[in-house]
Amino acid sequence: MDVLFLHVPKFENHYKPIGNFSFVLFPPIGLLGLADLLVKNCYSSKIIHLGVEQHLAGSLDLAGIIHEHRPAIVGLDLHWHFQSYDVIEVARKLKQAHPEIAILLGGFTASCFAEEILRDHPFIDFVIRGDAEMPLLKLMQHFYSDRDFTDVPNLAYRNASRVLLNSVAYTADSEMLESMCFTNFALLKDYPTFVRCFSRYFRLRGMSEAFQNFLFGGHKVFQVYIGRGCIHNCYYCGGSHDAHSLLASRERVALRSASAVVSSIADLAGFGFDSACLALDPFPWAQADDYYLPIFEELIRRDITLDIEVERYFLPTRRFIEAFSRLPGKDSFITLSPHTQNAALRQRNGLHRYSNQDLEGCLDAMESAGVNSLLCFTCGLPFETKQDLEEMAGYQRRLRKKYRHMRFKTCMVEIEPGSALSRDPGHYGARLERSTFADYYRYHSRAAQNHWQEMGYSRQGCPEQREVSEFFCRHFCERFKAGRFSPVLCDLAGVLWKTRVFHVIDGAFSLKSNR
Repeated sequence: MDVLFLHVPKFENHYKPIGNFSFVLFPPIGLLGLADLLVKNCYSSKIIHLGVEQHLAGSLDLAGIIHEHRPAIVGLDLHWHFQSYDVIEVARKLKQAHPEIAILLGGFTASCFAEEILRDHPFIDFVIRGDAEMPLLKLMQHFYSDRDFTDVPNLAYRNASRVLLNSVAYTADSEMLESMCFTNFALLKDYPTFVRCFSRYFRLRGMSEAFQNFLFGGHKVFQVYIGRGCIHNCYYCGGSHDAHSLLASRERVALRSASAVVSSIADLAGFGFDSACLALDPFPWAQADDYYLPIFEELIRRDITLDIEVERYFLPTRRFIEAFSRLPGKDSFITLSPHTQNAALRQRNGLHRYSNQDLEGCLDAMESAGVNSLLCFTCGLPFETKQDLEEMAGYQRRLRKKYRHMRFKTCMVEIEPGSALSRDPGHYGARLERSTFADYYRYHSRAAQNHWQEMGYSRQGCPEQREVSEFFCRHFCERFKAGRFSPVLCDLAGVLWKTRVFHVIDGAFSLKSNR
């Protein structure tokens, strides 16, 4: 095989209410597009999800995978920083066993730390920074001919002991994205198992699917590729406009057409997914309707019954809400992210796009149309006070009483490579605990770390991380929703995991599902 892509989840994590779990189960949605692009250009390629293979075989058999496929190049996505330790260790083991195989990394985190990764980990041969389509094809041409990579754009590589960084001169345009298929799941080995067991955000290792569906729901979801880039500069986001500019030389958003998006949604339905997530909103307020409404109309015309999640950074118009309400998917919803009820705090962090009054007017319209909504709030913002947290909890309680079709998701922010916060922490009154790739690698090597409640930075004059975490547990816990009793229930759940009570319950579920 020419290129074998391996998706490496973060295998070891711990969160007290649910015990040990695997995370980053979704491969980057662009990975299917790259494999498809290679095949269209007469290179053999496949994607293997190591979490899926570990699940099917009972253990991770890297030697067997390499023996079966005999790749010339192994490509590892290092998109999210959570993967840092696992990706590096898989690459290390591969190179030790098969020094003849070239190891290639790509993704946002790899792009951000390309030089450091190549300098400190000599078993990594290549890193493609930013967009990878044409760089990957040119890399393949030279790999099989002269091994002269000087004209491969976006490539970082090693020549003898020197690390060389070619200029980031390629960005994918709409024409390129339009020509690619991002839903060819036939290129993902054992894709039915991925759809059935891994199309959620985390997975409990060693527990039956029936029990996990009981705990977390069995909705099978995947993201739809809309385009690449962003017009926003959220302070915490490693995929913001400025991050794209710095890492990928991207200055404007490249979009796929509405018809291509609808085709991808139809493909997801055909492969057995229940829900499609449209998570990129690259439009100024007035332009969104022109793009989304034709998508909705075509989904209605074709009676595609997948549930649709659309994430909106600006508030949707009444036309948008009315069109969305007619979608065939009965559990479709619109996600909005006010982050905090404090408009001044939103403003200081580059997150202010509408007032609370306008938000509630939009929620009124969605309630009248019977449209479900998800509101996302954030703990751990720079300049946040204890009073802000208390007022946010009160604001959520008031909204919960007012709207029947609305639910909440509240998260603690965690530092991301490439974000404005990571590039200029002093501007936000913050001190970073992780800034180099080595920092992320070390942090994620410790399975007991609970990234869901650890921010990776401290804030001058703000509540400390432990105080924020304790407040989060009492007021925003999604598992127990029991106020000040939530931490008690959390501790009890931890005891039940340690004493294997949940394993006994899981056995009962397994017996019932096998009857």
